[in-house]
Amino acid sequence: MGKPAKSLIAHVSAALRDESLDHLEAAFARYVEVLSSRDPDDSRDVMINLVPYIDCARRLGRDPESVLGLIADSGAAWFREILDPFLRRTDIALGVFGWKLIETPDGISYKWIP
Repeated sequence: MGKPAKSLIAHVSAALRDESLDHLEAAFARYVEVLSSRDPDDSRDVMINLVPYIDCARRLGRDPESVLGLIADSGAAWFREILDPFLRRTDIALGVFGWKLIETPDGISYKWIP
């Protein structure tokens, strides 16, 4: 499985630090745009990379399906086929998918630790 892109994770980490729904939406829109511009990824990689966005939405007090689902409508059909059922799962937690929150010089950040 592929390693999550640091630049994309940096944006969702910034959204969490700033407690900004607008930043989360912009970060996720960029993620959808990047994924939709290429051939389908391994669904496991996609699910792993979705976890910080879902976690951030929850920490901001928002329903991930409501926030992320609308943005995903602009993406590739294959992405939506992975996203929709994944957003309905109840077992999504950072540690379950190899993620943790760490303190960095910039503040709290998501880090993938397989």
